[in-house]
Amino acid sequence: MRERDRYWDRDRPPGRREHKGLGPFSPTYPSTVSTAYGTAIVVGTLAAGVGSVALLRYLLRYVGRAGAAWFVVTIAAQALSAFAYGVGLLVFDPAARAFAEAFLWIGIACLGPTFLGFVLTYTGRSGLTRSLPFRSLFVVPLGTTALALTHPFHGLLWREFRIAPVFELSTVLYEIQPWAFLSIAVSLGTAAIGVLLLLETILSYGPLYRREAIAVALSTLPPAAGAIVWLAGVGPWPELNLAPLLLLPHVLFDAYAFVGTHMFETNPTTQRAAEHNGFNGLRDPILTVDADARVVNANREAAELFGIDDASFPLPIAELTGVGLGKMRSAGEMDIPGIAGGVFAVSYTSLSDPSGEAVGGMVVLYDVTEQRRREQQLAVFNRVLRHNLRNEMTVIRGHANSLEADLSDPGLSAQAGAIADAGDRLLSIGDKAQRFDRVQEREVRPTEIDLRGLLGSIEAELRERHDETGFTLDAETEAGAECVRSDAEMLSLILSNLIENAILHAEGDPTVAVRAYRPEADPDAVAFEVRDDNAAISDLEIASIRAGDETPLQHGTGIGLWIVTWCLTALNGDLEFGYDEGNVVTVSLPTAGDA
Repeated sequence: MRERDRYWDRDRPPGRREHKGLGPFSPTYPSTVSTAYGTAIVVGTLAAGVGSVALLRYLLRYVGRAGAAWFVVTIAAQALSAFAYGVGLLVFDPAARAFAEAFLWIGIACLGPTFLGFVLTYTGRSGLTRSLPFRSLFVVPLGTTALALTHPFHGLLWREFRIAPVFELSTVLYEIQPWAFLSIAVSLGTAAIGVLLLLETILSYGPLYRREAIAVALSTLPPAAGAIVWLAGVGPWPELNLAPLLLLPHVLFDAYAFVGTHMFETNPTTQRAAEHNGFNGLRDPILTVDADARVVNANREAAELFGIDDASFPLPIAELTGVGLGKMRSAGEMDIPGIAGGVFAVSYTSLSDPSGEAVGGMVVLYDVTEQRRREQQLAVFNRVLRHNLRNEMTVIRGHANSLEADLSDPGLSAQAGAIADAGDRLLSIGDKAQRFDRVQEREVRPTEIDLRGLLGSIEAELRERHDETGFTLDAETEAGAECVRSDAEMLSLILSNLIENAILHAEGDPTVAVRAYRPEADPDAVAFEVRDDNAAISDLEIASIRAGDETPLQHGTGIGLWIVTWCLTALNGDLEFGYDEGNVVTVSLPTAGDA
């Protein structure tokens, strides 16, 4: 029971009661001093309300950011409490004064739960705000609001409500009921949980959010202390509730956090989402950016790459890397200067909080410097193979043929012929590489292919190329396999290389059989079986193809089977090797829709 009239002289009229021996404010003090203190209390309390409204207007621009909406409601409840109590101190009509006190209780009941909602959302735990326990908290402020607005009809919030002036102000005494105790306990308890979560943020995320989180955490202490002192009835003026007045430093702390720094411009939600996406588990440089493309965190590899530390955040990514996020993502890679720099492929992963709201993203940089260097080297080697080597080999071949024709010595003539044959083989490799390079640079182009016509054109091309070789080519197209939809040029490369391999590796007159058919296991696909009567293809060559790589101890003798393999990869086909009194190479191709 909050009965404190024992401190006052009941014989004096309202507004002139004397405080009995409680410190400096004794009857000997002039009434002007008492009035000055009362005026200061009213002005400070109303200033807290005005400051809350100003902060509220400022924060409206951030509605939509993580936690902003919750904090706007918190500030609105804070403003309601300050104005209700500040105005109530000037109202001596008992009925009006009771309603002013009722609105004070409405604001107090809402402060804690809404502040907790702000902290949960701000720190990346917005999923908890949709949980049943959290929503159940609002039964208390809703009940308090209903009871406060209907207080004349019951005594569920307070009893024996009466005005007991202090400092010429309309302070009041009443007996607080259990529901009111529950309301303020829930508000203080939820606010305390929110402060603890903010402290956890300070410890978890370093200096980036430290100042803001500390300011908001400290802002809750003055009004909470005032409320506890008032509830306990300690101090010389039990009738005077200083909690609304102490909202003034609360507003100043909040103004620092939200206006003087960047609390709603970036928040821990981005980093918490990044953690859930394996931020600390990758060894590649990673930058965490917020919704405004500012870097708010970097792992150790990224910090070393760019020479930054935690004190640098938040930092626009364009300022850090020299290129905007959009351009970086569209380019797919970037060149970073410096000792630790190089060429890096860029991967961007969007981040969202548990409610699905986008809060930024993770930029992962993969070092592809060595890969790009190898590609450059291959491009140079390819140019040398296609142009320089071909031109020089043409010269060598021409002179070798001339020597072979002019030399009378059979031994020397045979050697010149061997040189010419070797030149022909190298020119053939160059031609194949050039043709494949032209094909692999474009997209797959499926068309309807007449297989009989395709095999006929391949035979004519090979007979022109190997006019001195009398090979036999038996081409058979089974019923149902006369036509296939695929890339004509790639299919031509596959079959011509397989047939030419059989021709080049024959010991006598080559005989090659090609059969096109529909496999029973997949009637929509088409298969080509290329048979010869040669010695078996080297196991090392087959192993190289199957391994997808060549080593000094494991390599093939040419480029033909590699071109076949690369083309089949582009067409999503399969290659199988067998031997049945000769090599049996089977190529299977899916329909064009599957390629």
